[in-house]
Amino acid sequence: MTVLAGCGVADPLPAEAETAPRADCLAPQVIAALGLRADDAPGTAHPDAPEPGAVPESFTPVSAVQCMSGERLTDADGVWSAVTVRQLEGDLAPLLDALAQPSESARADQACAASPFPTWELWLVDALGRAVRAERPVDPCGVPTAQVTAAVEQLETTGEEHFPVALLAARVTATPTP
Repeated sequence: MTVLAGCGVADPLPAEAETAPRADCLAPQVIAALGLRADDAPGTAHPDAPEPGAVPESFTPVSAVQCMSGERLTDADGVWSAVTVRQLEGDLAPLLDALAQPSESARADQACAASPFPTWELWLVDALGRAVRAERPVDPCGVPTAQVTAAVEQLETTGEEHFPVALLAARVTATPTP
């Protein structure tokens, strides 16, 4: 194990990620990782997503997809928690460098605040549309490292969609009085 400048102990790098046919922010495993209830997702069923892992050396990403929680949508049925899907493009080299770093282990003396909101997951996509669910290195508090977050923020958002996942509050309709 390597000690990083008094910041904690580095965890071993994760196993390589499995390549999926496409990025899917509505897969049950992604919805659960975002802290939402996967069994409430309306619409068609989505296939299982592979576990996050290290980007395989043989995989050449050309874009990224960020899956985020925290959005609320309102429609005729009521208020929904939603997944926001952001398509990202640009220079992926800083992101790939950041993803190749190890996570740091939690320390007993480390004081951590509550997890920041929104929660997010990351897919990398190749020229054929195939995707890997990237494991993001985290700090001792379990938050993606500043290097990963900065690299994602440097990418250009080329598209954004919101998908309802769980009904939080059903719309109440008034009954007419006679």
